[in-house]
Amino acid sequence: MNLSNPITCTEDNAAEFRAQMKADAPDAYAFARALHKAGMLDGLRHIRVAPLPEGLPRHPGAVQPVLSLAAETRLANLWWQRAQEADQ
Repeated sequence: MNLSNPITCTEDNAAEFRAQMKADAPDAYAFARALHKAGMLDGLRHIRVAPLPEGLPRHPGAVQPVLSLAAETRLANLWWQRAQEADQ
């Protein structure tokens, strides 16, 4: 991935994007796969990779996921269910 320019995963470049993400950012790729397997991410569609803006600290391997509303809801429901079970 050429991180000097932003790139967004689309139907047209999904295979290339996935291969590049796996090669250039294996930790982020593994994280995305884990979220997908847990039902929290529908896939790589619309994931955007871009360089950090100037002035932000650089942390190797830092990932900030942006989840869909459905994924956020599933996660909130799971946390609530676990809290209820812990209270019993």
